[in-house]
Parts: sequence; C-alpha cells; structure tokens
Amino acid sequence: MTTLPPGFIPFSQVLATGPSAGPAKVYAVVNQSGGAGKTTSAVNIAACAAEYGWRTLIVDGDAQCDASVACGYEPDELEQPTLYDVLLDVATFEETIVPALAGRFGGEGTVAIENLYIALASSNLEDAEQLLATRVGREFWLRGLIDAVRDKFDLIIIDCPGNLGLYVVNAIVASDEVIGCVKPGWKELRALTRIEAKIEELQRVLAGVKAHLSKVLVVDVPSHRSQGAVYDDSKKTVASAYEEQMLPMIRRSPRIPEAYAAQKPLRFYDRAGEATQNYYDVTKALGFRRRTP
Repeated sequence: MTTLPPGFIPFSQVLATGPSAGPAKVYAVVNQSGGAGKTTSAVNIAACAAEYGWRTLIVDGDAQCDASVACGYEPDELEQPTLYDVLLDVATFEETIVPALAGRFGGEGTVAIENLYIALASSNLEDAEQLLATRVGREFWLRGLIDAVRDKFDLIIIDCPGNLGLYVVNAIVASDEVIGCVKPGWKELRALTRIEAKIEELQRVLAGVKAHLSKVLVVDVPSHRSQGAVYDDSKKTVASAYEEQMLPMIRRSPRIPEAYAAQKPLRFYDRAGEATQNYYDVTKALGFRRRTP
C-alpha cells in the first residue's frame, strides 16, 4: 500500500489556501452502456476547463475506476479514502478528493494539474447498488455530498458507470444538467431516448429533480476521408432530434487510448491533436472559456 505524500494531500486540507470559487455547475455524463466515451469525455472536458482557470472536480463513481486511473491513481493500491469508504460512513467526501495528475502517481515527471481534482473511486463500488438500496433517501445520497462542496468548485463532472442503476439515478438527481454521451450510429443514438425517459420518470416521482438532458456528445466519430459519409450521417441523425443540444463532435483518434495508458489528459499527451482540440471546443460550448485575470 502507498500513502499519498505531502505533495499530493487531499483537497480538504488545501481549501483554506485556494482562491474562491463556485457555486459549481454540475453535469452528469451518462449512457446506459460501457465503452461510450463517458470517462474520456469527463476527464478531458474537466482538464480543459481547469486550464481555462475554472476549479474543477471529477467524481468517479464507477467500480472500474477509469477516471481515477486516467488522472494518475490506482485507488485500490492507496491508503486513501474513496467513495466506497463514504458509503460505509468511515470517511467524508472531502477526504476522497485529491489533485488530478498528469502521469502515474509516484512516477518520474508526474505533476499535479492546476485547478483539477478528482474524488476517487474503488473497485468495491460494484457493491454500491446494494449499499444504497438500504439507505433512507437513497436517491439523494450523492446530492448531499456534492452540495457540501459545491461552493468550492466552479465545475463538477460526475463520471457514471454504464447503466441506469441507482448510482446513476443519484448522479442525475445531484446534477444540474445531463450530458448524453454516445458513439455514432442509429442503434447507439437510440440510447438517448432511454436516458430521457429515465430523467422524466425521476422528475415525476422525486421532488426537486431539476436535471434534464441538456447536451448530446457524439464521440469516436470516424476521421478518415473514406469514412466521411459516416460522420455526415451521424451528424444529420443527431441533429434531426437533438439539434439544439448537440455539442461539437469528438473525432476518432489513436491518441485517446494512448493518453489513458499514459494516465494523462489529452492536453498533456497530444496537445495539438484533433481530438484534443475537439474537447477544447466542447468545453467552450458548455460556457467554460478562458478566464481573464
């Protein structure tokens, strides 16, 4: 086991020294299946917003811990509280929040990313559904955690597992808006209707749910000229139903899995790449442009 060194102390211990922020805009990045680009998008939008001067938090609620890994950490190897510990009531949410890294934790050349933080996940979160099911007000658990730190950040992005289960319900309830993240293709785009139906159901049965499917992000769009027709068809298909909600599309790039393997956001791994620029465009489309001093 590895204990975080003084250079990577939990966010709760540095609140007093940081600039004022918030209250945060909260987005949940959702799809009912895995491999839809949710984690890649959550991490890279957050990294771009952080570069633009917005204090940003990623909440990793997936037992695969992909967002935590992408930000430099292997949570199950650390003596560091995770969201699973919060579920067990043995840690506070603030104690799970650490600076996001460009590079593997403890690796040579690894640096903390200014303005970017992550609430760490754990592989034990596979039991989250059962643990949440026994709680009073179970759908509001995550909202209570996020509300406690909302005035410490400008932007909070919740990276969700690939389902519409109880944790994802918590993420929707806790958020201001939902970003539906899908790959191009008619079959994949149909998932958006199920996300909308789930949100509408929550609005009917739970008081105070304000989130809606405000944005649609299409990722892994073919970039070769010979595949241009696929790009055009995807754009037309999404635009026909979600024109006002569409964000700039993310082009397919081998740099995306490479950046994940290097445990770095794209802005650190392939700054001049097309996919990197796409994520800057998405961040600006969400209203998070470069802040002036």
